[in-house]
Amino acid sequence: MKTTQAFRVLVFGISAAVVAATSAHAEVRARVKVGIGLPNGFAEVHVGKDRYFEHRGTFYRPGPRGGYVVVRAPRGAIVHTLPPRYVRIYLGNTVYYRYDDVYYRPVAGGYVIVDAPTTTVVTTPAPTTPAPAVNATPADDYQSVWVGPNEYLFHDGQFFRKTPDGLVWMEAPMGALTKTLPADAQSVWYQDVEYFECDNVYFRKTPDGYKVVETPWKG
Repeated sequence: MKTTQAFRVLVFGISAAVVAATSAHAEVRARVKVGIGLPNGFAEVHVGKDRYFEHRGTFYRPGPRGGYVVVRAPRGAIVHTLPPRYVRIYLGNTVYYRYDDVYYRPVAGGYVIVDAPTTTVVTTPAPTTPAPAVNATPADDYQSVWVGPNEYLFHDGQFFRKTPDGLVWMEAPMGALTKTLPADAQSVWYQDVEYFECDNVYFRKTPDGYKVVETPWKG
């Protein structure tokens, strides 16, 4: 009798331990936050002890609840390359580069973000390959794009979503229709069909705009 009772106590103890361990494991998993990533080709940028991530002129920092949020371009940050569709600005013998109201100056190893010049300046377009007029869109314009019940913001080839912490980057949603293409989108032909590619996102022209589609040769 005592043996049976002892066995029951042992089984109960093991069961309780398993339940406790399972609960603890579930609690740990529940606390893990799935963050939203960054676009391919981002660059890590340091300003003092602060760390940022930059892609096509947009800067990101880790959000308070995981993932990365869009932030103002930090003064003093140095990037290796300028964003697409910048404009060149001359002020006397000094040259600036502007994109999205952010000003850059050339330095060793790249371009540093500086305060906007206070004197009236004359601007000239960046020396880029001419693109069709339909592709042009203001650098500071975030275009609203709906895919079903979800709203995205489209900016210079990238898609974003609004969150309580701010804008976050999202992978291009299949089927999204944009009014314009990024200025540096490249024409790609596959099986006699023209597509437009920017940062590995493919668009196809439709009567309603430019539709995000799968990579043509993977379909």
